[in-house]
Amino acid sequence: MNIILQFKRASSIIILLSFAIITSFSFAKDKEIQLSDPDKKTADSSSTQAKRENYNLKYALSFTDSYNINSLFSVNPSKTLTKPKGFILEDGTTWNFDSDLNSARLFTMLGLAGAIDITGYYRLKDLQYHWPTTKFHTTNFELDLKIYQQMDKYGHFLHAYFASDLASKMYRWAGLSGENSIWLGTLTGWLWILQIEIADGFFEAWGFSWNDLIANTIGSGFSALQQLYPEELGGIQPKLSYSTSEALKERRYINGAKSMIDDYEGITWWLAVNVYHYLPGKVQQNYPDWLKPFGFAIGQSAKGIANNPHAGEREILIGLDFDLRKLPYGDESGLMRFLKSELNFIRLPLPAVKITPHGVWYGLYF
Repeated sequence: MNIILQFKRASSIIILLSFAIITSFSFAKDKEIQLSDPDKKTADSSSTQAKRENYNLKYALSFTDSYNINSLFSVNPSKTLTKPKGFILEDGTTWNFDSDLNSARLFTMLGLAGAIDITGYYRLKDLQYHWPTTKFHTTNFELDLKIYQQMDKYGHFLHAYFASDLASKMYRWAGLSGENSIWLGTLTGWLWILQIEIADGFFEAWGFSWNDLIANTIGSGFSALQQLYPEELGGIQPKLSYSTSEALKERRYINGAKSMIDDYEGITWWLAVNVYHYLPGKVQQNYPDWLKPFGFAIGQSAKGIANNPHAGEREILIGLDFDLRKLPYGDESGLMRFLKSELNFIRLPLPAVKITPHGVWYGLYF
């Protein structure tokens, strides 16, 4: 087990130092562009700058509302509009056109990330890391893809998506530009989950999974695409719901699952769509506020996989969804917007239809 602990410690230090260096480089690059003489063309070309400004404006307008419209421009004492500095996003963070790094916030963020990483390792050590270790190895690609009715792969997708999304928000909170926050946040989330995959490679019963790595990459990638194309993808939200399964209560998992992390029979993965987000502008203007949060979600759960990961049954669900980000309360507070955005990863108990090999069930589902 010492090799796993040493790897986790080393990887945590390397990741934190890497992000500090990359963040500093990104900030310095932004500053260089700001300070360069445009006549000497040492910064971006005029065409590149035009594309960037159009991109920023498009992103701004896709999120602009009565609350953040004034944050699009800075106003000097003479009440004239000057160069835009940024604007507030739906998640409560500020999209900065140029980096304005807050060192205290950045190192607070990195410190918290390191503390959570180390704490998470010791928690996983108690829950999972009690199996015999061996030299680094990989799993069988085809067999690994078929276990648990792919519930574990959906989990890797959501974990990487959540980590990348949260990291992007934290980088914006630390003052990085909107574009830098996307790329650094995506990389941070992806590397955060990668260290777990590498650690798994040293366990005799597990191994490094290429399928898990692919799922992680898709999750982090979707987080980036969603931020780059908010109009097209901003209304889609991966979610989860959970209820402790009988398999976990009765300790029937052959992998020794002790908590929600591996309770695949108790987890349901969802992909929710907010209808209001995709309605035409004219329809949105007359859309009732109370109806804006409602949408639909498609989910998957599985049963009978605790005793035999290669067996079991897939369950498909279709139900209502409630998008907390669309609640017309607390938008004056960036913190409230952030909390609504984070809690929106949970699908609330709402009516749903469950389709199984044994029939159809409907009712309130969480």
